[in-house]
Amino acid sequence: MRLGVFSNQNLNPWVNWTTLGPPLLKPLAAHDGARLIAPPPLQWRNRRELWQVLQDVNSTDTLFWMQGAVRPEVPIHIASLLRGRVRRSAFVVDAWRYLVAKIGTLAVLQNLNPCFVPFREGYIDLKNRFPKGRFEWLPFGVDTGVFDSVPGERPIFAYWMGRRYEPLHQAMIRYCSERGLTYRYTLRSGEFSDPSELGKVVGSSQYFLVAPPDYTDPARTGGYSPFVMRYLEGLSAGARPLGLLPKSGEYDMLLPRDAMLVVAPDGSDLAAKLDADRARAEVRLAVERARIFVREHHSWERRAEQIFDRLNTGKATCFSDK
Repeated sequence: MRLGVFSNQNLNPWVNWTTLGPPLLKPLAAHDGARLIAPPPLQWRNRRELWQVLQDVNSTDTLFWMQGAVRPEVPIHIASLLRGRVRRSAFVVDAWRYLVAKIGTLAVLQNLNPCFVPFREGYIDLKNRFPKGRFEWLPFGVDTGVFDSVPGERPIFAYWMGRRYEPLHQAMIRYCSERGLTYRYTLRSGEFSDPSELGKVVGSSQYFLVAPPDYTDPARTGGYSPFVMRYLEGLSAGARPLGLLPKSGEYDMLLPRDAMLVVAPDGSDLAAKLDADRARAEVRLAVERARIFVREHHSWERRAEQIFDRLNTGKATCFSDK
């Protein structure tokens, strides 16, 4: 297999892409017979680089890329189309319900083989609505280089990264205020320009608050309640997830339940459950077991191995029969 791995690193990706795209694409492109292809913007001054991209693409027999939703960035899409008859595969990051029709249509037209989907609910809908498509469930991974334990004590009691579910957020504010504990949370998008600084905060936290996106942005999800990277990022750094389970059931398919402290959405039982949880010595052992498990089985490097093996041998991933 001569694999071309498209990267959008030259196309000004959004800041959160740093712990999503590169940790998967770089190890995937490091396999024998693979190469990373990073098109520049479609501008006349980039004509030589674009010509080199086309030459690189023409030397492949298989192309792979990550796309936000319906399709990849225009330079990647055009370079793929200009290759003509070639095997194509993609990982669709945001397969929300309202996008299923467009994602499925383009996946079938491009003959994506396969189209990897991290949301199990989206995968099931795509598979049912587009029986001619080749869709496979492949959960998100985690950047273990960024999200890792920090040596020493964990001075931050709890941290909430990204969008918050307000009732649970307010319950944690009250809990920490009454007990003199440190609670940190994202104040603005792009707060950390260096992902390693974000990783240090998570790795210095005892608890890591999580909620599926249907609580924080129900209009966007269309009713989907998926397993997202947050469940992996906290555990990879040794922080105990605290919050709400995805309604899709994916958490229990992928991670041990004893690693997470589940509370009511309104936070009404948060104080009682947290007080009891902090008194249990076995909690840290459960988190440590889960941390090792996540880093071994759910890293982006592991996903790169699974994708490469799937493309190279045709053998389905371990998630295909779930």
